[in-house]
Amino acid sequence: TRKSTTRLLGIPKLEDANNAGRGTAAAKCTLILTEGDSAKSTVMAGLSVVGQDNYGVFPLQGKLLNVRTASHTQFMNNKEIQNIIKIMGLTVGKKYEDVSELRYGHLMIMTDQDADGSHIRGLIVNFIHKYWPSLLKITGFLQVFVTPIMKVSTQHKEQIFYTLPECERWKSALQDHGESWDIKYYKGLATSTPE
Repeated sequence: TRKSTTRLLGIPKLEDANNAGRGTAAAKCTLILTEGDSAKSTVMAGLSVVGQDNYGVFPLQGKLLNVRTASHTQFMNNKEIQNIIKIMGLTVGKKYEDVSELRYGHLMIMTDQDADGSHIRGLIVNFIHKYWPSLLKITGFLQVFVTPIMKVSTQHKEQIFYTLPECERWKSALQDHGESWDIKYYKGLATSTPE
């Protein structure tokens, strides 16, 4: 049976997609989980251009509960986890063949490229894998928005790195020909601007 839930009320800081929970249109919707309020602001600025019909945003406050080590009571009492379940329209323990019963057909993780962001991404994947491993088999359900962590440039060249180990490998292999490299480290999503 298809849930007919459309607008959700009472979830602070949720910016719900206009088509979330609306029949077949819901499958095209993406819920973007951001690392905090500042990242949400960045996403909202982008949505002011592309519209909010198919995109919803929910900012995470800190690190998500590690559901593998949490008790059932901790899981049930964790407001953030319960809000994500409600926003997505998930049923705990249900095996999903497709996304037709969900309020959102896609879940996107948008965190910083630093160690904290990586940890948060892992906790979200862990959460989905523990309760809905079938969703991870659905192509395109879980998405990760990747931003650069470092950009190095000279007058003639530019290199963009998405992980620090990738940058370290580049540095080790670098044969300096007297060029001076300008290095810009992107701490978080808010610093990822087209400069």
